[in-house]
Amino acid sequence: MKYAKWIALFLAVAVFVAVCCLIDYEALIGEVGARLVTPFSEMAYERPAVEQMETDLANCRIEAQSGTDKDALMEQVWKVYNFYNTFYTQYNLASIYYFKDMTDTSWEAEYSYCARNAASVDAMLEEMFYALADSPLKEQLEQDEAFGEGFFDSYSGESVWDETFLALMEQEAVLEEEYYDVTLQYQDLESYSDPAFDACAADLAEVFVELVKVRQEMAEYVGYENYADFAYDFYHYRDYTPRQAESYLKQIQKELVPLYRQVESRGGAENAEEFCRPAEAYAYVESAAQAMGGVVGNAFKVLREAELYDITYSDKKYDGSFEVYLPDYAAPYVFIDPATTQQDKLTFAHEFGHFCNDFASWGSVVGVDVAEVFSQGLEYLSLCYGDEAGTLTEMKMVDCLRIYVEQAAYATFEQEVYRLEDPTVESVFALYEEISISFGFDSWDWEPKGFVLIGHFYTDPLYIISYVVSNDAAFQLYQMEQEEPGTGLALFEQELATEQTYFLSFVEEAGLESPFAPGRVEKVRQLLESVLA
Repeated sequence: MKYAKWIALFLAVAVFVAVCCLIDYEALIGEVGARLVTPFSEMAYERPAVEQMETDLANCRIEAQSGTDKDALMEQVWKVYNFYNTFYTQYNLASIYYFKDMTDTSWEAEYSYCARNAASVDAMLEEMFYALADSPLKEQLEQDEAFGEGFFDSYSGESVWDETFLALMEQEAVLEEEYYDVTLQYQDLESYSDPAFDACAADLAEVFVELVKVRQEMAEYVGYENYADFAYDFYHYRDYTPRQAESYLKQIQKELVPLYRQVESRGGAENAEEFCRPAEAYAYVESAAQAMGGVVGNAFKVLREAELYDITYSDKKYDGSFEVYLPDYAAPYVFIDPATTQQDKLTFAHEFGHFCNDFASWGSVVGVDVAEVFSQGLEYLSLCYGDEAGTLTEMKMVDCLRIYVEQAAYATFEQEVYRLEDPTVESVFALYEEISISFGFDSWDWEPKGFVLIGHFYTDPLYIISYVVSNDAAFQLYQMEQEEPGTGLALFEQELATEQTYFLSFVEEAGLESPFAPGRVEKVRQLLESVLA
């Protein structure tokens, strides 16, 4: 998962290219693999003073209105930019430390502070863009590399970031914190142990229903019919619609669910639950990265030498894995909560794929669908380069099928739940059960209330479709590598630093087939049947 809290405003993608280029790398320490990087242990957390950004924004607004000196205005612009980067650097540091030990109340307080101020920080950046769009210096600004021609076309009229919208976003942040609190309360719960799980499920479902209501209200307030349309545009930067996605998900249901039922009824891959120490998962990804060499190999050197990862086991950790970027240090970071099974090898490969994307691009500006191509792509490519990777091939092919079907089911549920007129705990449970059965979940030891354990529904709404479409593109890299060794890796490295934000445009740029192309899902079925049937 690409943990995307630091880039809540995709409208500002041009910012991050420019800001990363201005970082004083001479001030960073420890040259590793031709990259200067600060060791994680030396990255200092300091609660960001949001009031400073308010002051910087006010000064920027004054310069924008005066319209007399572009250089003076850009000086103020960079102050706002730099604080924005610093805020999300500190927010992500607080997230990492809190998720390492969710019983640490001091880090919980820092995480909560940043989470509740994130919407205001995003709004101030947006306000700056509107002020610049209204400045007499607008045309000169668009000639600056920080913006570019047409940058301010989207900043006419009134901003949606008014007090009402910000209040709704704060309600959402509070509910997300409540989700973490409930998960912490039940973190010792043995999976699906009846009375305890029922209590956990009821509490988590109540939080989810409230999130659905707030998010739907948010979407309606800014003129969207439902939250799915809003999230596709506002957060995920997609060049396809929820309607196109819905049609694609139905194709998956038709073509792949019969094979999924067949595979799941016999228990999936034999070695999936075999014990795996975190050190073994680390060694597997290290061996793959070293064999791949190039950018991937250098990225792993940086990860290792600067200790930009956590793969240790702890019952106090957040139950999830993610990669996050620390803009002030130009450094990615990988967080893994190991399951201590063979799947950890692929989980670490997945998050390291995100690491490579951020490493190669000095902070990726792509949309989440494109970002997930690199994470899933490295999983597949690791099968061709990692030590003893052959033992994982069947498991990954089963995993591939599960990604198509299970993530399609979750994505279908998520789109449908935001169409409910008056969602209740009962109606949401019923909807999940209906959709899950239609996607074949009743062919294994499935929990009808299990959606409450899927963190994406709470913290990254409408993200899950990204796993489905990106898996298709990543699977094509694997097919290329199998047919002609080196070709899939070459394309992977070629695209690591892409600035193509939209998924379908990226697929075209890379010369891959669109997941939505007629007959594509049928081809996938035939290929997976040849391996798994």
